[in-house]
Amino acid sequence: MEPVGGLALIHKIIFGINSNADGLTFNPFVPYALRGNRSLTNFTYRNAVLDIEMDGYGNQIKSFTIDGKTANPSISKNLQGHHTIKIVLAGNKTPVSNINTVEHYVSLDAPAVNHSGKNLSWNEITGAKQYIVLKNGKELAKTTNATFAIENNNYAEYQVIAVDAKGIQSFASEPLIVADNISTYELEKNTPKSPLPYNGFSGEGFVEISKTKNTAFTVPVNIVADGVYAIDFKYSNGNGPTNTENKCAIRTLKEGSKLLGTVVLPQRGKDEWSNWGWSNSVQAFLTKGQHNLEISFEPCNENMNSEINQAMLDNMRIMRIK
Repeated sequence: MEPVGGLALIHKIIFGINSNADGLTFNPFVPYALRGNRSLTNFTYRNAVLDIEMDGYGNQIKSFTIDGKTANPSISKNLQGHHTIKIVLAGNKTPVSNINTVEHYVSLDAPAVNHSGKNLSWNEITGAKQYIVLKNGKELAKTTNATFAIENNNYAEYQVIAVDAKGIQSFASEPLIVADNISTYELEKNTPKSPLPYNGFSGEGFVEISKTKNTAFTVPVNIVADGVYAIDFKYSNGNGPTNTENKCAIRTLKEGSKLLGTVVLPQRGKDEWSNWGWSNSVQAFLTKGQHNLEISFEPCNENMNSEINQAMLDNMRIMRIK
């Protein structure tokens, strides 16, 4: 049996069969290298069965017959029964196109940005003539130094791009969050920590969540002032590679009966359980005082895998953004 992609190539390119509201049309293309005779037998179209023969090469039809009678290169949607179609191509060669080649060129490495006090700093990139500093995705400044002073530590995300002598830019660095008020809550203080032998976590351990373990637990937090806060989780998920499979862990974040948002914890690599990173952030308005935030597995959190919905949670981070 031909693979589906192979059939599509034969049907739509070589024989040029296209379907529309009125029937089938034929616009074949056979390169000179593939010249010769070929056929499709028992090609079913609505109430008709077609045996199609084609000879020659090119993208122009010299003759088209149905049951030996000359016809336009098309089939009516009303055709019924078994029929023989013969196509002879004109043998024309298609024009040779120029291939646009470009010099092999590699962009610079992306910088790795750090923050201390009111200064950003990053590693000097070999070949960089200047750096572009981004704030919340928009260009803030250009500099030739590997440091940059920011005005304040109000919540913002910064990135840096390295630019070479030809003006070619690197990828932007991983976003770096800067904020005055960041509170971190170690989850193992209120929920039993996992005995699994992973490393790289903060605090005294981490919490395993799955469809059977810690399906719901509460984290008490203290909010110092009314405002909009971003809440995210440091986690690991080694259930699969980053480019395939459906083993993303999903959880609901709420306070009492109030839904705050959905926490998404994608795979970070097969067996990469000591590879920690941050989830998406949930934004919520929180009033000053004590709050009990609940992380729970709800029916709406099922993923496409339906069996594996697991991650390790290291800590929860809360940052005031407004």
